[in-house]
Amino acid sequence: LTRLAERAGNSDALVRALEREAELEPPPERLGEIGLELCDLYRRRDELESARAWARRAAETAAPDHGVLERLARLQEDLGCEDELCQTLDRLEPDVVVNFYEGLMGLHAVLRGTDAPVVAVGHQFMTDHPEYPLLPGQPLQRVAMQGYTALVGSGAASRLALSFYDAPDHGATRVTPPLLRPQLAALADVPCDGSILVYLMEPAMAPQLVAWSDRHPEVRVHTFAAMAPHAHSPSLTFHGLSGTAFLQRMAAARGVVCTAGFETVSEAMWLGTPALMVPTPGHYEQRCNAVDAEAVGAGVRSAVLDLDTLLALLDGPAPDPTSFRAWVAKAEARAVGAIEEAAGRSPVGGDGAGDGQRTADVPTVRPARRSGV
Repeated sequence: LTRLAERAGNSDALVRALEREAELEPPPERLGEIGLELCDLYRRRDELESARAWARRAAETAAPDHGVLERLARLQEDLGCEDELCQTLDRLEPDVVVNFYEGLMGLHAVLRGTDAPVVAVGHQFMTDHPEYPLLPGQPLQRVAMQGYTALVGSGAASRLALSFYDAPDHGATRVTPPLLRPQLAALADVPCDGSILVYLMEPAMAPQLVAWSDRHPEVRVHTFAAMAPHAHSPSLTFHGLSGTAFLQRMAAARGVVCTAGFETVSEAMWLGTPALMVPTPGHYEQRCNAVDAEAVGAGVRSAVLDLDTLLALLDGPAPDPTSFRAWVAKAEARAVGAIEEAAGRSPVGGDGAGDGQRTADVPTVRPARRSGV
């Protein structure tokens, strides 16, 4: 039944089959596997109490295998099961823990401490760097962001601050290039099709975009939004949300409209696609990101969705992504170097973690662009 349900992709049938199998009291190792599967299935269905219950059963019977325990630890982290996570980490005995901006690991370090060194990773650690533009206004959001970031970094041997540009290290904070999806490499030489790509965060903004497109039928626009895919006109097409399809369209687009999320803007910079960055309303970090990215030539920022602003930008010289790609190419050496160092091993050679040296061809923050913001 389990195998049939898996092949059919029927999650309800799979849950029932796995729970029936668990009632038959299979060997402990198999029961641990069932527990992990059910925990993951219930988590995806947002039935968190059931997910936590099966996580506990999986922890009791999981085989002493690193792969199994790592999966269990990730599920426990996602579900906020701090006590169980501590026990799993004790069983794993890791040389080093890499924490991708997860508050539970920071809380664990504060309340219990950890034997294994922690390397915390996140763009948000850059907000503590003197070169990052912290903007006035929204004091509560700013304090909340800084407080959560401090919690995540608590007890970390090293904090990797993912950044659009190189900068000197700042205490335990090491400035590191963006960690981008490997799929980008295959999109480096995609020819431009002249289109504009739009990520529409709020479907309610669609009429505004439709009205603009009707006034500019000569501009081909592809829009990704949480709405049913359809073609409004020969020049305006709405697509369902898809990270892979969006990235492929961005590689071919003449320009992109997006929020000021760090990863999307970094991908646009790597592809050489100019961006109109419209921060999510009320999102303090994205406001800061937009200023930071604009200063290094990623594009222009705007408080509203205004494609005329993007078209004006596109009338200027096309950006050359060579220097940004050179910066991103250093990411692996810096990140792995910091992890090796935290684990007590010799850092990797080359441009390793935290050398803090700017290179001439890497974009840098220009203070004059930030003044008066």
